[in-house]
Formats: sequence, structure tokens, C-alpha cells
Amino acid sequence: MSIWHQRWDENRIGFHRSLANPALTDHWSKLQLDSSAQVLVPLCGKSLDMHWLAQQGHFVNGVEFVEKAVKEFFEDWSKEPLKTSREFGEKFAGKNINLYLADFFKVEPDDAPFSAWYDRAALVALPPSLRTQYVEQLRKLTTADAKGLMVTFDYPKEEMQGPPFALSDEDVEHHFGPFFEIERLQFTDLTEEEDRELSRCSLSVFMLKRI
Repeated sequence: MSIWHQRWDENRIGFHRSLANPALTDHWSKLQLDSSAQVLVPLCGKSLDMHWLAQQGHFVNGVEFVEKAVKEFFEDWSKEPLKTSREFGEKFAGKNINLYLADFFKVEPDDAPFSAWYDRAALVALPPSLRTQYVEQLRKLTTADAKGLMVTFDYPKEEMQGPPFALSDEDVEHHFGPFFEIERLQFTDLTEEEDRELSRCSLSVFMLKRI
């Protein structure tokens, strides 16, 4: 995962948005969650989506393994977090947002298991070889009735080497189907919009419910 450390060190973070992601703001209410639901955000970076979730009343728990991203999140927020050490990493606690500087596959957040989660593009940032492990960890960190929102990208795998890595409908069904009810909420064709030489490219937003 050194590629992500390199991107942050070189400030090549075009994936970071200055506003909350429309995929989140347009679809989060469809999960029909109580505002008291605690939300897990894997591979969160310094995403402003966490502030938006907190504004909806949720307590947010992000997990990120790049220290610069965690520190910049609180610097941009103008907040001094309470920092504590854990066996698996470090916890940075804010008013209603905790960030864990840790390996997602080893983290054990204080408030787990969570009843909701948001994957803005975490899974597609990981090599395909880690997808089974990702789903296993997600199940470990969420309640039996948890709901989540997941944003994915798809394109011909042979045409580009990620990240983001292509995640097809078949991939989603293969990895999540045995454990989750899957519903696509949005499909957007990005072929003409993306500045890449791809024969096709699309974005999907899925709602996932534990079964």
C-alpha cells in the first residue's frame, strides 16, 4: 500500500473532494438509519464526507493508515484531537468523529460493532487479492443488521491498472452476495467524462444490508 503513502507525500490526492460526495448526500437517507447510528468509514483519508455524516447526527469512526491524512483532517477542522495509543495503532478523538491511524484489517475500534458504514471508494482502492479479507473484516466490525453505502468503479480490467481497481457487478455479487442484500441505487456512465483512455467506465452506488 506504499502507493497511497507516496500519493499523500506528493499531494497527489485528486480523489479528495472539497464538498461532501453527491453519492453520499443523495442516497444516505435511503438506508433509513436512526441518527444515533454509529458509522464506520474505512480508508477514510481526510474526507469531508465524515463531517456531513456527523451533521446528520451520527458519531463517525474513520480508519486510515496514512498518518498525513489523519493529521490534515484535524488541521483542516482546526481541532486538536485527543490522541491515545492502542495495540493496533492510534486513536485520534474529536467531538463527534474518531479517526484510527491503523491497518483496517487489524483495527479494533472502541465502539465496534457498528450499525452502519460508508465506503466511498475504499474497496476499489485495495488490490483484488484483499477483497475477501475486506468483507470478512467489515462483517466483524458491523452488527448483524447493519446497513451500508458503497461507491464502486468498473471498467475493462485489462485496460487500466488501478487504483482505483475495477469492481464489476459480478465481483460485488461474488464477495457480498452470501452475506448481504444488494441493491444498486445509482449507475452513472463516466466513459466520456473520465480523462482516461478506456472503452467504458462507470460508477455505481450500492446499498448493502446484512442478512
